[in-house]
Amino acid sequence: MSDAVKKRRRKPLFRLLAGLATLGAAAGTAHAVPLATGAALADAQGVSFDVVLPLRDKAGLDALVTALHDPASPSYHRWLTPQQFAQRFGPDAAALHGAADALRAKGLTVEEGVRSLHVTGSAGSVGRTLSTSLALARLPSGRAHLAATSTPVLPKAVSEAGGVVLNFARSVREAHTFARRVQNGPLKIGPDNRTSTTGGYWYGDLKQAYQYPSYQSFVRTASGKVQRLDGTGTTIGILMSADVLDSDVDLVFNHEHFTANSGQAANPKLFKRVYVNGGAGTDSPAADEAALDVQEALTGAPGSHVILYDIPDLSDDNIMSGYMRIVDDNEADIVSSSFGGCELAYTAAYNQGTDYTYILDLEHELFEQGNAQGISFLASSGDEAGLECPTPNYVVNGAPGVFVPSVSVPAADPNVTAVGGTNVVTRHIAGSLDSTYVSENAFSDPEVPYDPYDLGANVSGGSWGAGGGVSSYFRKPLYQVATNTGSGKMRALPDIGMQVGGCPGGLSVLPCNGGNNPLNGSGNTDRSYVIVAIDGAFYGLIGTSVSSPELAGASALLVERYGRVGNLNNWIYLAGTAQTLSGGYLPALNLFHRNIPGYNGVVTNRTPGPNWNYTTGNGTPVVYKFVGSADTKPAGLPQSASNP
Repeated sequence: MSDAVKKRRRKPLFRLLAGLATLGAAAGTAHAVPLATGAALADAQGVSFDVVLPLRDKAGLDALVTALHDPASPSYHRWLTPQQFAQRFGPDAAALHGAADALRAKGLTVEEGVRSLHVTGSAGSVGRTLSTSLALARLPSGRAHLAATSTPVLPKAVSEAGGVVLNFARSVREAHTFARRVQNGPLKIGPDNRTSTTGGYWYGDLKQAYQYPSYQSFVRTASGKVQRLDGTGTTIGILMSADVLDSDVDLVFNHEHFTANSGQAANPKLFKRVYVNGGAGTDSPAADEAALDVQEALTGAPGSHVILYDIPDLSDDNIMSGYMRIVDDNEADIVSSSFGGCELAYTAAYNQGTDYTYILDLEHELFEQGNAQGISFLASSGDEAGLECPTPNYVVNGAPGVFVPSVSVPAADPNVTAVGGTNVVTRHIAGSLDSTYVSENAFSDPEVPYDPYDLGANVSGGSWGAGGGVSSYFRKPLYQVATNTGSGKMRALPDIGMQVGGCPGGLSVLPCNGGNNPLNGSGNTDRSYVIVAIDGAFYGLIGTSVSSPELAGASALLVERYGRVGNLNNWIYLAGTAQTLSGGYLPALNLFHRNIPGYNGVVTNRTPGPNWNYTTGNGTPVVYKFVGSADTKPAGLPQSASNP
């Protein structure tokens, strides 16, 4: 998007889902706020939608994905192409082509994917094809959303192939972003010496603190090339419902004098944008999030290609359309998603007896396909600490409720790396840029009662902090078997952590030190934030929205060295187990900072044990070791040749 599309009115981003999603435009349940449709679209208005068809041999797919990540298997890291995946696990080719032809016969344009059809046409022709009409509706966040005025009916050849329309739902769940400003207005940026031990942090501060490889490090890659270890040759995908300004990306690099310090001719740039179902503009309420995600990923791996997959909103249908485009394109090696929602919200208890967990299954299949192709998916673990969900009585009846132990999706999916994290504390010497790592803490900040879904009642007992806990839906994956996660049967999260920050203004109980509660820090006021360029000014942001794209940038260095890794959790837990078994006595195996104090509103970081917890998982990375480059030097002072 050009910088001509600039000014927007800022809206608060700390909004959770309001109403639950259904696919195929099924009617909303009684408590789920159905979308009130407005004026019908003009017949000539262009629209697009996706039809998804079922996979074949799901048991075979599970077995293959396991083998692809098993170093003892002859299939290890022999990733499939989308075409190979289609041949082995996609819908019957004749059925897929027949469904596409049936839609083309209606005058629509159809692109065939591995298991989906991307359909475009005029609103009139789409409505006639689906025996309905399309109108603009309003999501709970205020964003416009295309909805059907009645349940769509697919042509016979499409429905007989098992096709389901992902779009035009009449009752929609929205995921929420995890970025929050620490203050309403822009930051007053003073001299380049950093201001305190807790930030605000520029990208170079975090690269020194987490010991990224020096920018002067050159390595031999899996393809035999010798090149700078900066993400060169890798691609990071960002999935978000907003566009970004190229000038903001330039602004953050210019502040740190990247070109002068690196010797490069120009600043790194966003590689490209992919607009899915039309995308969203820079006036989206998720614009802060998109700016944060792109900048964190690109500053962490300035040699990488960063692609912004821009979807219209964070409804389940558009999120899945975005993931389908990503796996079909097969261009991104790593995909970061800084959004999520309550996992329990898909269960029958939150839907008056109707179970919507099949939506999680459909999304899981997309992650599994991506993993089979070698793609790594990362997701923010959430910002409600260990208390992601309110009680059902609040959601169903709009009655006062409390937050309960629970986790966020998509982070809870076992084929996704859930990224939690901490408040980083660094060295601070007046007049120096030194940001050497000192410590971290993962203390949550108790929240005041508030109305998260705008249902007219407050929910109490919440905490701000990195999300984590035990999934109520996903089984414990093989990579967690050797780790004490506190559950013998179910998936636990997060898997890893990085900088998150704390003390959300207007939401937390002040002061942000737990009220001298030992569980919440006993007076510890170390709460940090990062600095992001938005609309030509600098803002301080916090949330696991920071940690997921930050890890994406760091992981790009791992992919540069060794090629695609698929489900990153296999590497994380292997490294974590090796560090545990070594007892910390072998420096080369100490890939993670551990024993980080904290509390997530439910348990302390001493639970379930010293080597894994519900805020940082296996710990926070020592990046130059984490990416397999312990023989290189770590980054030095920000704005230096080793950390430009």
